[in-house]
Amino acid sequence: MPLYTYTCPECEIEIEELRPSWRADEPVECPVCHGLCVRDWSSFSIRSRNAPKPVYASPAQVARALHGPGCPCCIPRRRS
Repeated sequence: MPLYTYTCPECEIEIEELRPSWRADEPVECPVCHGLCVRDWSSFSIRSRNAPKPVYASPAQVARALHGPGCPCCIPRRRS
């Protein structure tokens, strides 16, 4: 069952509802003011097969990038 988004024009809140597609355009009752919420246009994402894979940084790489080289809190500790 698809998830649809509705907005209340008076309260300006968004509501998500799971509904069958044949009931998608029917208004939804607002839980706050009990007015009628209208359906928003929703968008979805399509990934391309040729899209580059995301690159994730390790916590150490992030710390070095934020603090810079020689930062005392990022220097690896030596075991004694």
